[in-house]
Amino acid sequence: MQTSLFRSLLSLHLAVMLFGAAGVIGKYIAVGALSLVFGRTLFAAVSLAPLVNWRCVKATKNLASTLGNGALLALHWLSFFASLQYAAVAFGLMGFATYPIFVALLEPWIFRLPRHRRETWMAVMVVFGLLVMLSDAHWQDGSVMAVGMGIISGLSFALLTLNTRDQSKSLSATQVAFIQNSVACFLLLPLILYHGELCSVSIKTWFLLALLGSVFTALSHSLFAYSLQRLPATLASLTASLEPVYGIGLAYIFLDEVVSFRAICGAAIVLLATSFATYAHRSTENESS
Repeated sequence: MQTSLFRSLLSLHLAVMLFGAAGVIGKYIAVGALSLVFGRTLFAAVSLAPLVNWRCVKATKNLASTLGNGALLALHWLSFFASLQYAAVAFGLMGFATYPIFVALLEPWIFRLPRHRRETWMAVMVVFGLLVMLSDAHWQDGSVMAVGMGIISGLSFALLTLNTRDQSKSLSATQVAFIQNSVACFLLLPLILYHGELCSVSIKTWFLLALLGSVFTALSHSLFAYSLQRLPATLASLTASLEPVYGIGLAYIFLDEVVSFRAICGAAIVLLATSFATYAHRSTENESS
């Protein structure tokens, strides 16, 4: 029992670390956001294909919802990787860290659930944290734009999460990830063919894109799904809030990116608010069930 718990915790933290590292390796690969997302979705879908129950995938209904989820995934990653081109990895990650707040604010509106005053206060706390983080930044240095693109990434991922609820009831996490990556890849294919950037990249770049899609996407999602089989969803969600921490630490180690003390303080405020939002959200779900 202890060994199983240890493996689950290890899988969870490794998955979250890989989530955070995706931004680091994405910034290291010398291609645009469009090529990054296409390569990531392509190799993620290829890697997940052997693990998929094809009967369940064929039985998937509601084509419009499936296409919408793929489009949201593409938008989520396009905006996130675009944020990395403006400033340090930390700013894009902290913009994306607003994702739990968007879930808490949008879920009552979409599913007609009762609202709680704490959601407003958590949103205010996140905004305050982002303002502190950007207090010594200038528009010219790209930090504001990076956070803005990160926020778009967080919003699109929140919509994707809420829209995936029904699909997740009949499919496993691996199957959902395969479908969404496949659809996103298919939707981006015309843009890639028109853009033509990937036609001239090196073998090394293709290898890094394969690494991004297989290890930092397919493997990380599989590890996260494995951990959910043994661990409470609340613990998994709170641990996932550490993604920016892992990402900022890895960016410091591998990219020599150093953020200011104010940025660290602002990031801490955002992480505190999003962690509480996740905990409160899960507690409300448990009470209602």
